[in-house]
Amino acid sequence: MSARRRAAVAGAALCLAYLVGAVVSGSLGPASRRPIFDGLAPPPLYRWVTPPPALASTNKPPSAGRSMIALDPTKGSAATVFSTRDFQASLALGQGAIAPHGQDTQVQLVMTPLAPKPDATLPAGEQIAGNVIGVTATYEPSGASVGDLRTRGELGLVYPLLFQGVGFTDTILRSSDERSWSALQSDDAIAQQSVHAAVGRLGFFAVGQSPVGATAPPSRSNGTRNGSIVVAILAALVLLGAVWFLRRRPPPPPPSRRPRPAVDPWKD
Repeated sequence: MSARRRAAVAGAALCLAYLVGAVVSGSLGPASRRPIFDGLAPPPLYRWVTPPPALASTNKPPSAGRSMIALDPTKGSAATVFSTRDFQASLALGQGAIAPHGQDTQVQLVMTPLAPKPDATLPAGEQIAGNVIGVTATYEPSGASVGDLRTRGELGLVYPLLFQGVGFTDTILRSSDERSWSALQSDDAIAQQSVHAAVGRLGFFAVGQSPVGATAPPSRSNGTRNGSIVVAILAALVLLGAVWFLRRRPPPPPPSRRPRPAVDPWKD
């Protein structure tokens, strides 16, 4: 294969890889997307409130998160994205997600990692993977609690792997009392070990994890994974077809060289 054809094949491969990445990332939620320069490194070790015995010696305690955002008397809260200091939990709120409240000028948002309650009632087939995250918001200076959000925010939680070596599904669970839990429609970003869901009310949140085959709430990420696999297979077939076609074509004949006429050195 000539250098020109090798360059053409390499260019086609890079274009296909870019298109596949664009299709896959475009199907994820905004908090699931990462820039290309982040690489493929695994996420940091999970920080447990109450770690499993095998991990107790190396575990670092998780961090809380606290943020104060401005509250406009007519428009409501300012847009913000805040998280715990170890980035194991994050919440994105759009402009006006929290309604105005009397003479209050600010809203305090707090995220607190907690250990799961042993008597919690979970959806069938689910178990809590990692910590429970309590998310609260209070108006300041009155101290009144924030109720429902006017527009949904996007919550993201990082999780550890409980079912290593087998397929699993991940879903964000919500509770108002840490004991009775319900599942939210979620998007799972397996490469970052994080799951995301739209939330209309604050409270307690956790990641519910279950092995594939157990009874679990449906997740939009299942269709995303299958579609990504199909796109990758089609891209690989197109690339292989291009390589086969270029190798199959015979190389062009070398340019003919005409003999140069003899020159008489004695002729003017």
